[in-house]
Amino acid sequence: MEPAPAKAKPQGRLLVSTQLDAKDELEERLERCVVIVQALTNGLSEREANDALTANVCKGQQQHEEVCLGLFTLVLTEPSQAQRCYRDLTLVNRDGMNIVLVKINQILMEKFLKLQDNPRTQLVWLVRELVKSGVIGADGVIMTLLKQIAGGDISAKNIWLAESVLDILLDQKEWVLKSGMLIAMSVYTYLRLIVDHGTPNLLPLRQKEVDFCISMLREKFMECLIIGRDLVRLLQNVARIPEMELLWRDLLHNPQALSPQFTGILQLLTARTSRKFLACRLTPDMETKLLFMTSRFQTQALVN
Repeated sequence: MEPAPAKAKPQGRLLVSTQLDAKDELEERLERCVVIVQALTNGLSEREANDALTANVCKGQQQHEEVCLGLFTLVLTEPSQAQRCYRDLTLVNRDGMNIVLVKINQILMEKFLKLQDNPRTQLVWLVRELVKSGVIGADGVIMTLLKQIAGGDISAKNIWLAESVLDILLDQKEWVLKSGMLIAMSVYTYLRLIVDHGTPNLLPLRQKEVDFCISMLREKFMECLIIGRDLVRLLQNVARIPEMELLWRDLLHNPQALSPQFTGILQLLTARTSRKFLACRLTPDMETKLLFMTSRFQTQALVN
């Protein structure tokens, strides 16, 4: 008699995993929070469900976190319920969405490459909603999301991410203009990406990227100036694009057209580019591998 085949490990709804992978601790915790939210709301009308969730979060910090993370996870894994769950989240949250922002950043830094397709799409949707709602700290999440757009990668997923984040920045331009660092980071990112998008099928995306960068550079040049001398290199790489060529000429010959405080290209060339701009073009996965390699080799060098 043959032994019964081993039961297949149930696949979670958040992360991609194989039969050999141990259950992810973060995914397990989020699934437990979903169970708690569903137990509180099953069989209730929307108003009754909201009252039940509100009453529960008032019991203490632990209950507040469980409900918020449960609703957050439902937004990621249940697209048909996302709008209602996000509305409930905004109503019951008591910390300015901080618990949600922290968890989004954790997923972006540690789990983004493992996200299933639906949760990845929903995560970007949620970030858009947070930006539209003017949540404090959403600019930091956008900057973390920008790190996940890999330079030199024209795969469908990377192109989708580049365009999705760009659409958020374009749609919420007034919000973007309030954050000097976000302006500089997004310009730095998309000036680098423009050179990858020269094939005919990507020209519409490249044009949107060019329009965005030109808009930011002409309207907020002094904010972009904090990029430092690397901005000259990036602009030189795209200077053959007609709109960029006009800006490049102004940079060289008519700096006052960009800003009354800008004295000329020498002002840029003498400004060192901060490491945070260089690091923003490394995906978290690349950054982790580089840190591991450099720290290991440094340790070996000291031993030898």
